[in-house]
Amino acid sequence: MFNNDFMKAVAAPMVAAIITSGLVTGSAVAAEDEAPGVAFPDKYMLRLGAYFVDGTDTQFSVNSPLGLGAVIDYQRDLGGESRDTIPRIDAYYRFNERHRIDFTTFAIDRKGSTTLAIDITIGDENFSEEETINSDIKYTLYKLGYAYSFYHSPKVELSFTAGLNITSYDLSFSTSTGDKAEAAGFTAPLPMFGLRMGYAITPKWSVQYLAESFFIEFEDSFKGALVSYELSTEYKLFKHFAIGAGLARMGTNVEVNDDNWKGQVSDSYRGYTLFGTFYF
Repeated sequence: MFNNDFMKAVAAPMVAAIITSGLVTGSAVAAEDEAPGVAFPDKYMLRLGAYFVDGTDTQFSVNSPLGLGAVIDYQRDLGGESRDTIPRIDAYYRFNERHRIDFTTFAIDRKGSTTLAIDITIGDENFSEEETINSDIKYTLYKLGYAYSFYHSPKVELSFTAGLNITSYDLSFSTSTGDKAEAAGFTAPLPMFGLRMGYAITPKWSVQYLAESFFIEFEDSFKGALVSYELSTEYKLFKHFAIGAGLARMGTNVEVNDDNWKGQVSDSYRGYTLFGTFYF
């Protein structure tokens, strides 16, 4: 059931983002003189922003003890929302110019309601044709990462990243009358590795790019894959404050077989971010 096309689905936009970022930064090198010191010297960063999710692709199954549940497309089959606007927090602490700790958190809560055109089974519950089913899928992310800057100049910072994406899914389904209900959920710590690039076009204007991915399989109880990328730019209005915007896409594919959850979720989100950043 694990989606073999998952990594292919997000590879093309990642490559496009790298090429675009290279063109932007390459032309800027010729136009600007290097500033003294190193780029991005601030010890603390706190970023408060909004993530505007304008496209999703979610499929899942919740299996019963008697057999496999159907694979359900959340938007098509259950009328799930495909857009959301959510708060997002990012931060880092830099030990020195080579080492830093990163943190990110946000939660996407999507609801759906539809009158079923066919019979479907979710877990132990059978939902019949022409019943109205209400649903709620909540995806929560806590990311704690470490970045090592193997190249740090007055203009450029290149870093290897590693850490954990602690991913939580909570799913609930019920008929409009409340006589049938099913719920499931799990929390999975997914390791991730990646590459971060920062380019100081000027002392005030910068571009950042981050790409991360990983795949893990543990015996027969767990399979997980993730991929994400972000391309953003920001401008420092003052010494300690900047505003910015970016593009973000992420995908998760998880298959779990334990006492609390038997099933699979394939999930991807794409959208853009607007934010304000404090530096100290």
